[in-house]
Amino acid sequence: MKKILGIVLLLGLVAFSTEKVYIFRFTEPQINFHWQNLEAIKQIMDQSALPHNQVKQAVNAIDSLQKDMRMVLTIDTIRMKVDEK
Repeated sequence: MKKILGIVLLLGLVAFSTEKVYIFRFTEPQINFHWQNLEAIKQIMDQSALPHNQVKQAVNAIDSLQKDMRMVLTIDTIRMKVDEK
């Protein structure tokens, strides 16, 4: 009985430490819109009067997000049946 309880406890602890993966689905126009917005934000930040350190941090954060987006981006094609009449 103690072994079973120990295994359940161990599994409970491990469950909290595992990496979770989230899947977001966007259409191509949606992802292009958000990508362009991120690029526009980077340009605005670059031309702003903020201190150089803050601009670099914000631009690096956006670059990091875009890099991760590129790495995990998969394109799903959905085939729709067209009824022939």
